[in-house]
Amino acid sequence: MVEVVNNYVPPPPKGPAILPDPDAPYDLNFRFPVRELESDRLKLVPFVPSVHGQAFFEGMKPHPELVEYLPWNPFNTLHEFEIHFERLIRSDPTWCVFAALDKSKLGPDQGKAKNLIYLTSSLCLYITPIAQLTSSTAVETAHALVGTIGYLRASPELASVEIGYVIILPAYQRTFATTHAIGLLLDYALKKPSDGGLGLRRAQWQAHADNAASIRAAQRMGLKLEGILRWERTVPINKDNGIKARDDDVLHLRGRHSAMLAMCWDDWEEEGREHVRKMMARRS
Repeated sequence: MVEVVNNYVPPPPKGPAILPDPDAPYDLNFRFPVRELESDRLKLVPFVPSVHGQAFFEGMKPHPELVEYLPWNPFNTLHEFEIHFERLIRSDPTWCVFAALDKSKLGPDQGKAKNLIYLTSSLCLYITPIAQLTSSTAVETAHALVGTIGYLRASPELASVEIGYVIILPAYQRTFATTHAIGLLLDYALKKPSDGGLGLRRAQWQAHADNAASIRAAQRMGLKLEGILRWERTVPINKDNGIKARDDDVLHLRGRHSAMLAMCWDDWEEEGREHVRKMMARRS
């Protein structure tokens, strides 16, 4: 008889987050190629905390309702947000968050970006001091920050990705911004590599089952509701939009049900691409 053992040892807890050097090229650490994406009204560039962080934090701070249905609490300081971003996003190669910029409006100096400008390539966004630039380097004006949107749960093995971290600042809610941001990420994810896309099979979207606005935003762009995932994740201890678990629950946290929506490659080819194009062409 073969003796069976279980020698599993939980990995040690993560040490303190070390923020990237703001003067060094910012490593996106993402599993798929990254490009700047833009429509006639909106530009998506990789979110760099040392550039976009202060404007985003200041835009969020008076509006804790922006994270009501998200699995974390409002941030008290910019540093707290930067630590969150490093731990949750940059250190996880399945995540890449974009800053959404309004192409029609100029924004104020953002955080530590006073002496910095964008230096772009086809795959990455770098930040370079002005003094280091040559006369041939293209200079881009800083546009007003709309909010964030990103890819998460990126899987080259499954050719799939999730669209999330959708936080649109109040001034841009119920405008073109959400439509264009979602449309740009769907387009890049689902169109074929020969057309400049990632050629993925599936782009999904998850929302708190009670977050009707998020579900509606995804459906409006053509994603299909596939079902409700019960007890899909936990809810932070001081949020009241979770569901009480049974007595003596092992996690000692409230939980939530999540709505799962998706647009797949065949949806995209059949009608999704045209629907997204029409939605982004609207001016209302």
